[in-house]
Amino acid sequence: MSPRPDPTAARPVLRLLRDADGPAGRRICAVHPGALAAAEWQNLAERLPADTALYLLDLGNVAEFLTAALDPRAPAVPIGDLAARCLDELAAAGIDTGPFTLAGWSFGGVVAYEIAARLDASGRGALLRDLVLLDSIAPVPAFKRTDELLDAAMLLDWFAMYLGAKRRRPFTVSIPPLAVPEDGLPLLLDAAVAQGLLPADTELAGLRKLYAAYQGGLSRNNRCTAPYEPVPLERPLTLVKPERSLLPAEGDLGWSGLSSRPVRQVDVPGDHYTMLRDPEAVNALAGLLAGSAVV
Repeated sequence: MSPRPDPTAARPVLRLLRDADGPAGRRICAVHPGALAAAEWQNLAERLPADTALYLLDLGNVAEFLTAALDPRAPAVPIGDLAARCLDELAAAGIDTGPFTLAGWSFGGVVAYEIAARLDASGRGALLRDLVLLDSIAPVPAFKRTDELLDAAMLLDWFAMYLGAKRRRPFTVSIPPLAVPEDGLPLLLDAAVAQGLLPADTELAGLRKLYAAYQGGLSRNNRCTAPYEPVPLERPLTLVKPERSLLPAEGDLGWSGLSSRPVRQVDVPGDHYTMLRDPEAVNALAGLLAGSAVV
């Protein structure tokens, strides 16, 4: 059995995912929240124009952020600290010396927002061509929830989407009202086996362990976001929202409360965890990012 990875081991937070073919006409920096592998961005990288470079800021490689998901007793990492770490990485690589587009997926969008806020506050806001949020929930009071207040059926539906993405198979299951998400795991297991997502001999204990790890990441993100009080920005925001969003009925996911300009919403196919794989969604996102206009 392979040894468990050491969460304290130093790993690169910033890396070049796709270099431009010649001088970079456009640069895109994406904030990845972890959960799924950073390779999820590869499809997008392959569809960008030849003059576009894509850099990835992988929050999963911030040791204290990873530890907070594995150990609920570990302190949460403030959003400001994560944004500062990302800005330090961009500065060290010389990426913040010219215009770039900033994108953030899921919780990564909250960190991307704070990066933009810090650039604006320091008088360097003109560096950002666009701020693009991929199914990110705004860190505003109407959308902040402690773990205890999150709907159990909703959480299990999110986990089902995640499980389908992990197994790279479509997965649909109807989740009834639940007291706690764990009550629905037997139903989820039966559906996953019936649809060929999991082997017939999969034990419920194994699925419970996977759900616990998934829930640990969600809880960590909630603890990081709870004390964060974002400053509204004087810049446009772009929200890319998949058909099966985390909150499909919630409009722009609260971002209109954080911008003095109308939020541009781009609807794409797929769900929260497959929006970087669905060919139509990826093509739309590549066109959007490559065509970003200077603010």
